[in-house]
Amino acid sequence: MHKPTLFWTALVAGLLTALSLKFLKVFHFVKWSPIGWSRKWDIMPKESPIVKWLVLIIVLGLVFIALYSVLQFTIKIPPSITSIGLAVILVCAVEWTISRPVSVGSAFKSVSIPFLCLIAMITRFVVGTAVFMKTELPKKAK
Repeated sequence: MHKPTLFWTALVAGLLTALSLKFLKVFHFVKWSPIGWSRKWDIMPKESPIVKWLVLIIVLGLVFIALYSVLQFTIKIPPSITSIGLAVILVCAVEWTISRPVSVGSAFKSVSIPFLCLIAMITRFVVGTAVFMKTELPKKAK
């Protein structure tokens, strides 16, 4: 495993995700706050929003490290298919935990399409990098 690529990919993906979530929140594409987890779980209630965003970026980076490590073994599946499937699963899980819909139908209606596109692009970046590093770099070493 190429550790510098892993960490840079996770850092960039976490930072881009956090900035994009802020963009989605500012323009009301999502109805929830990306740093609302601190209020919901009563974590860091007196900290400034900047600290909460930094914690969010770190947590997202750790999530992307785990995704990168797992998804590099999906060499046989095209990265676009993997990222779309993973994005749908992640967005449904996030929206389900945030909005607590009554039924499955109302859960699909509450999904934010811009949020789904954002997660699909970020996971495509992570999956594409992981698969490329797993397949192409050993070929160059030969």
